[in-house]
Amino acid sequence: MINKKTLTLSLYFGGTILFMLVANVQADSQRIQWDNNKHFYQRFDQKITWTDARDKCVNKGAHLVTITSAEEGGFIYNNLYSNYFWIGASDAKVEGRFAWVTNEKWGYDLVDDTDSSGGEDYVYARNSGSSWQTGTITETVGTYICEWSADNYVGLAIVPDMNGNGSDEIAVLYVDYVTTKHTVKIRDPKTDKTLSTLTFKSGLQAPQGVVALEDINGNGVSEIGVLYTESGRPSVGIKDANNDKAYLNTLRFLNRAYTPVQITVSPDSNGNGSSEITVLGIGKTNNTPKAETRDSSTGARLNDTAF
Repeated sequence: MINKKTLTLSLYFGGTILFMLVANVQADSQRIQWDNNKHFYQRFDQKITWTDARDKCVNKGAHLVTITSAEEGGFIYNNLYSNYFWIGASDAKVEGRFAWVTNEKWGYDLVDDTDSSGGEDYVYARNSGSSWQTGTITETVGTYICEWSADNYVGLAIVPDMNGNGSDEIAVLYVDYVTTKHTVKIRDPKTDKTLSTLTFKSGLQAPQGVVALEDINGNGVSEIGVLYTESGRPSVGIKDANNDKAYLNTLRFLNRAYTPVQITVSPDSNGNGSSEITVLGIGKTNNTPKAETRDSSTGARLNDTAF
C-alpha cells in the first residue's frame, strides 16, 4: 500500500518555464493488519529521533515495529513503503547486543553495524529491506512505524443476570485497532446471545480494565465501568449495562502524575448502596504505585494508599 502523491511546481515567465520542481509528498499510511500474526501496523511520516518515535508509539497504545522474520519484513516493505524508518531495536544498554523494545527473542538480525561509531545505538531500516543501519540518539529519520498486538481483548467482568434466565452474563472489553473504538459486549453464556453492546471513549491508547457495578440509576440493571486515560489522567466511564446512549458518571482518579494500570470493584462501604471503585496507578516519574478508592455513584474519594 503506497500512499504517495506527486507535487509539481512550475514558474513561468513570458511563456517560458524557468524551473520545475517535482517532489514526492507522503502522508501517514492507513492502519493495516498482517494475517500471519493478526498484528496491526501503521506508518507515520515525521522527522523524529528514535526515542521520540518510541514514545509516540507507546502513547498510541503500540510499540515501535519489531521485525522478527523475513516474512514480516516483506509484508512491511511491500505495504508501508518508506525510504528509511525507525524500528524498535537498539543496543543502548549493552554495546553490540541489540534487543527489541518488546523483549522478544533477538534472532532475525539485519543490522549492518560495521561503520558505526560510539553512540550509534538506534536502528532504522532501509526501504530495500536488505540491511538495518544505526543512528545516534539525536539523529532524526523521516518515518517511524508502530505495531499493535492482535491481543486486543483487555478484560472481562461477570454481570448479574440481566434477562432473568438464572445465568450471570459475561462482559468483555476489547479495542478495535482500526476504528480505535473501545467496546464492551455483554453475552449470555446460557444462550450464547449478545444482550448489549456499549461503546466507551475511543482513542489510540487502549483502556486498562472493566468492572460490573451495583445499579446506580434504579432500573434494576448493573452498570459497567471502564478504566482509561483522559486528558492525561486516570478516568472511569460508567454506563448502564443495557443502555449505550449516555454516561451515568465519569470519575477522575489520582492525577496526571499517574498512569492507570488496573481497576477493581468492592461492595458498598459507606451505606449508600453503590459499589466502590479502586484504581491502581503508577507514578510517571518515580514508578511508585498508588491506589485510590471512590464511590461509584457520588464520586467521593473514600481513601488512597501509596505502596
